[in-house]
Amino acid sequence: MTQRVDATLNKGLKILETLAASQAPLGITDLSNELGLNKSNIHRLVKTLCTLGYVSQCPDRSYRASLKIWKLGTMVMNHTNLAQLATTAMNSLAQATGESVHLSVRDGLKVLYIEKIDSAQSVRAYTVRGGSAPLHCVATGKVLLAYNYDALRAPIAGTLEAFTPKTITTLKALDAEIASIRKTGLAINAGEYRADVGGIAAPILDDDGNVLAAIGISGPLSRLPRTKIKELSPLVSSAAASVSQLIRSRQR
Repeated sequence: MTQRVDATLNKGLKILETLAASQAPLGITDLSNELGLNKSNIHRLVKTLCTLGYVSQCPDRSYRASLKIWKLGTMVMNHTNLAQLATTAMNSLAQATGESVHLSVRDGLKVLYIEKIDSAQSVRAYTVRGGSAPLHCVATGKVLLAYNYDALRAPIAGTLEAFTPKTITTLKALDAEIASIRKTGLAINAGEYRADVGGIAAPILDDDGNVLAAIGISGPLSRLPRTKIKELSPLVSSAAASVSQLIRSRQR
């Protein structure tokens, strides 16, 4: 069965692909001739792409693809290679803490676990590689939410489901939590998704401060009381900083 393609989106992407492939800026007439679309459609779609930051207008009123496309491509490549780049830091963190280690990226309003190292201890936090959880109640999820909060606050407002008595379920409480995460660079889960599991996470950032992923540890709350969380937090921050630095060096 053939999947129906949205016509407007298809035209917009064709314009973007054409501008990205061109070595020189193109005008509305150039694009119209290239794509066989009328000028009014081209003009409307190009203006939308400009507003969204994917296209820039030149002084002569021609257009070119912006570096936002390059940044998106770089982020995709980072995600593709992220697990490999994070292997050393994840192994070191697992050995230093004795807890399970997770590497996560955002997938809509959920966190996606793209890599993990299980704790060697008989009682441990269990997650599935490729599994997911809501952003607002796990440590890596809260990190990813915090660094995208301006855009995600409204969408997540109606999804604050309670999984345990400790789950954050109001925007007021979430606002305070996000402010703390942005201030400290660390997110803590104190039994908010599973009542007996806690965690600590920190962001993996690019040169512009955009969050690419989050790295964290999780384990039974019996092994992660507040005192232990305070003790292990610098190790989590250090692991995140190590992966961030490695990614930045690959971007240059």
